[in-house]
Amino acid sequence: MQTNDFILKRIRPSWRPHVVIGAGIVIQFTYGLVYTFGNILPYLVSYFRWYIDPSQTSGSFIWLQSLMGGIPFAMLAGGYIEKRIGARRGIILASTIYTLRIYCSFGTLSSIGAGIGYNCVLINCQKWLRHRIGFVSGLVTAGFGSGAFVLAPLQTKYINPDNFSADKDGYFTQVELLERVPKLFLVMACLFAVLQFVAVFFIGEPSYTEVVEQEEEESHPDQPSVNEEEPPVLSCKEAMLSGTCAVFFCSLFLNGVYVQTISGLYKAFGQTFIKDDFFLATVNSLAAASNCMSRVIWGLVADKTSYQSAMSVACAVGAALMWTLGAVKLAEQPMLFLIWVCLMYWAVGATYSLVPYAVHHSFGATHFGIVYGFVQLSLPFSGITTALCSQFLLSTIGYEMLFAVIAGTICTSFFLTSLVLQHTKYGKVVC
Repeated sequence: MQTNDFILKRIRPSWRPHVVIGAGIVIQFTYGLVYTFGNILPYLVSYFRWYIDPSQTSGSFIWLQSLMGGIPFAMLAGGYIEKRIGARRGIILASTIYTLRIYCSFGTLSSIGAGIGYNCVLINCQKWLRHRIGFVSGLVTAGFGSGAFVLAPLQTKYINPDNFSADKDGYFTQVELLERVPKLFLVMACLFAVLQFVAVFFIGEPSYTEVVEQEEEESHPDQPSVNEEEPPVLSCKEAMLSGTCAVFFCSLFLNGVYVQTISGLYKAFGQTFIKDDFFLATVNSLAAASNCMSRVIWGLVADKTSYQSAMSVACAVGAALMWTLGAVKLAEQPMLFLIWVCLMYWAVGATYSLVPYAVHHSFGATHFGIVYGFVQLSLPFSGITTALCSQFLLSTIGYEMLFAVIAGTICTSFFLTSLVLQHTKYGKVVC
């Protein structure tokens, strides 16, 4: 594929899409800190209980995950910024905000940077393989999900090298452990800065011509052409006000509640019957690997079948796993807990690779970044819902009943996808 980018045009044309997507995956890896939240939550809560406020609990700290998971308009701003100044400059701006904020503090501003950069990377990578949108979306979002695979065990080894156990309430009281918690963010910020600095050089725009598109179609005769797949170009307003977009918005909101609950509380729940902190870090790492691989596979499944089929299966499996998570505690088998969490993260992976696929195929590529950013506005509401449930329901009904309630959200998403989507104006394209 052709390009006018100063750096990319020095790379062999057949390699350029792979290089750009690889760079995008590296950048997304640095943004994936949110998926380690379940691993570092006990350390953060313990630190704040020791240093600031002894009344803090795991339930109250889910609010921090909500801030990490998405700030309103950050994704939408990412789509607009990519359109105005290009992906590379947008990513440089976003990564600077994200990494500096992690170095100085943690929470709101870092999430804004991650939201802007996430969308810039996704939009840019999709341009390089327009005939494999599901696969590309899966790869790029897998980079985001892969962060915890590497970071979670490193976090635990750095903060808790002696494998101290939490107390009966699930909190750490060892001073030498607690003193390492703030330093962790300095180390991660430096690591992220190095990776982002190298990868951003290989982000660039392709230059499309009719000849190039014809050559791509001839090299993939068994795949439908891009022009045949894309619907008529809609304005942003038409797309965002459509019933199809409303279904995607609601589905992402409902799935987001499920995702943030399991990623935020799995370790705190596991600590109620598993005392090995290293094992729980391993659970997070393997679950992240499962999440990472599943995003690519769900994207391939969508390319071969449809968004509706893939998302319906993911929602049904996810609901069944969360409804039965309480039974795993009764069995008191750590390995069974590991398997269950990995399978739940496998279901989680579908959400973030399938929704961009569906938005692209339903509304086209012209305004994809802005429309997808609008759909992503549902995630802050997911975070607020998760935080409210965790803070006010968890202490009253316990983990098992909370999980049963949350499973109802992804079950509702299943019915929206399998029964409602096909009756919307643009939903038939992905059914």
